Amino acid sequence: MLFRPLPEVRNDNELVHLYRSWPGPVLWGSNSIPHYQDIRDRVEIFDGQVAGFTFAPMSLSADGISERVMGYMVSANYFDVLGAPPMIGRGFLPEEARDPGAHRVVVLGHSFWQTRFGADPSVVGRTVTLNGQAWTVVGVSREGFKGTMPILDPPMFAPLMMQHELIPGFDLIESRGNNWMNVFARRPEGVSVERVRQSLDAHVLQLREEFPDHYEDSGIHMVPQAEAGLHPAVRSAQVGMSALTMVVVAFLLMIACINVANLFLARAGERRKEMGIRLSLGAKRSRIITQLLTESLLFSAIAGIAGLLLAYWAIGIANSLTLPMDIPIAFDLSLDRTVLLFALGLSIVTGVLFGLAPALQASKPETVSSLKGEVTLEPGGKNRLIRTLVVAQTALSIVLLISSGLFLRGLQSATTVDKGFDENNQLLASVDPGLQGYDRERAEVFYRELHSGLAALPGVQAVGFASMVPLTLNSSDRGVGIPGYEPGENENMSIKFNMATPGYFEAMGIPLLSGRPFMDMDERDGARVMIINQQFANRFWPGDDALGRTVRSGGEEWEVVGVVPTGKYFSLGEDPEAYMYFPQAQDWSFPMTVHIRTAGDPNALAVSVRREVERLDAAMPVADVRTMTNTLGISLFPARVGGTALGIFGILGMILAAVGIYSVMAYSVSQRTREIGIRVALGADSGSVVGMVIKKGMTMVGVGVVLGAAIALGASRLMGNLI
Repeated sequence: MLFRPLPEVRNDNELVHLYRSWPGPVLWGSNSIPHYQDIRDRVEIFDGQVAGFTFAPMSLSADGISERVMGYMVSANYFDVLGAPPMIGRGFLPEEARDPGAHRVVVLGHSFWQTRFGADPSVVGRTVTLNGQAWTVVGVSREGFKGTMPILDPPMFAPLMMQHELIPGFDLIESRGNNWMNVFARRPEGVSVERVRQSLDAHVLQLREEFPDHYEDSGIHMVPQAEAGLHPAVRSAQVGMSALTMVVVAFLLMIACINVANLFLARAGERRKEMGIRLSLGAKRSRIITQLLTESLLFSAIAGIAGLLLAYWAIGIANSLTLPMDIPIAFDLSLDRTVLLFALGLSIVTGVLFGLAPALQASKPETVSSLKGEVTLEPGGKNRLIRTLVVAQTALSIVLLISSGLFLRGLQSATTVDKGFDENNQLLASVDPGLQGYDRERAEVFYRELHSGLAALPGVQAVGFASMVPLTLNSSDRGVGIPGYEPGENENMSIKFNMATPGYFEAMGIPLLSGRPFMDMDERDGARVMIINQQFANRFWPGDDALGRTVRSGGEEWEVVGVVPTGKYFSLGEDPEAYMYFPQAQDWSFPMTVHIRTAGDPNALAVSVRREVERLDAAMPVADVRTMTNTLGISLFPARVGGTALGIFGILGMILAAVGIYSVMAYSVSQRTREIGIRVALGADSGSVVGMVIKKGMTMVGVGVVLGAAIALGASRLMGNLI
């Protein structure tokens, strides 16, 4: 997933992703439409091969079924730059990159076309209702095409110039300061990445002269497609988790190989007489080694085929996983040629790995003792090798167990970290009157009536609305100015924010440290007010009371009327950061998420919430009805998958090690039956015999535990960084 080419995209190695960057932590910021247009039209090295896209919720009605889907808004040249023309119909025309609001056309995603429209080849030219308006289907994308994010499966694509119709209530087409879209470009063949960077740097200098307010401290950060992954901000975590998983699997494979090597060594002892006869009859040692390696390679090949069959079954399960997100996730794992060649090569390597040592031992030219049938296990080079392998096996299993335990403890700590709110007994649901053609006045009435209806439901303790749900990988930020505060050099003055209604803090379980929450008197035309978190207050007014202070943002002055604890907003691992809240009535947003705090099981209210929305507007789609606990699973999903896998691997490694130790000790005892009989005949009791055997086994285990613990100590530091 991390390294394979983008499906159905021409020469994806030529693609580069372009991000706005600001001093401080903002290295992969989004882009505005004017900023994108400047790069497309003025950076000559790209020759216009620059495209943009963003996600947009859409209310779709077709065949009498209404639903909300998360589609793509794309520039008209999106399919051309990617080199992926639609399979049926056409992409977007150049004129559809101009004239805002003039072209209501969509291209359907291939999977969505199959599931929603029954793969109807005559769908091109058909009319569907999108956000209450008639739109024409002009094409269907190619099978497997996912754009630049292969884990996402967009249901449909619409022109970027239809922003007002798709995201009503916002004017983003002409606004240079509203950064909200992704931009990528195609690097011309033969042009180096460094040359492209130089062109972009020169372009930034021009922008700083023309628009100093927007570009004084910002630049353009370029990331080649090969280094992007799902997103550069999470690529290091992706690579780190993948590398850790591969290391753990390699350890597990080594433990299994050691088991098989020990069994083959024991088998070689049983075949010494056979090998002695072969050698005495003139067989070359190389011929014996070849035969034994062939046997081990056949064994590993059969195991490799069995592993591939198991992987095929497991991949089917992985591809069926779903996440509680608006954006459709499609993992699309597959056993492609690269994976098959890797599995074949690994089978050959393991076959040689666990077959070579037994082959060398069995083919030693000790024909006299072999022909006599003299088989001893104590002492000898083979037994030292067996003991060494047991020690290594134990050490590896200890490393696996300790690493798994550390990761699972870190995951447990992450789930119990103070998030700044109480996720228990909370139900969420998303609605967007703007997608149904509501204007602001009508939407305000809808939200008031919905709030009253939900608050009257049995078991409801508090109801509030907000534009952002914390820890769902979504965020918005805006610049602030603090009277009397001088920012430091390269200090980032862009702060994440949320829009909320009265009742939100009560529904979220966010306590007030001082001041008041939002109230009904915070009206559209009233005095501008805001609520900040403690980190905001500590940063800009350390040691002073923040209530009554003024903050400049969005061209207006806001008075701080409340302070809440610092929480977690984007990820559980983030450092404490400043955050601010604005009343929805004063900083309007059409799409909102309902937060309902209940006295009992929040799932029991899901049907009632849908009925309340349906009572107000039967055509209004209700999306993402789920508990807050389930929602938080999104941010913990990769860690939970990794933790579960590591836990299973750790237990499996210990089981394999235990089986290996048992098999070695059982064989050792079987070869010493005569010796043990003599000891018993001379008066040794069963306790001393058992103690002798256990002492030998525990000596090997003890050495392995000490070595494994030492290795795990070093690995724990790497594990801590990843956690």
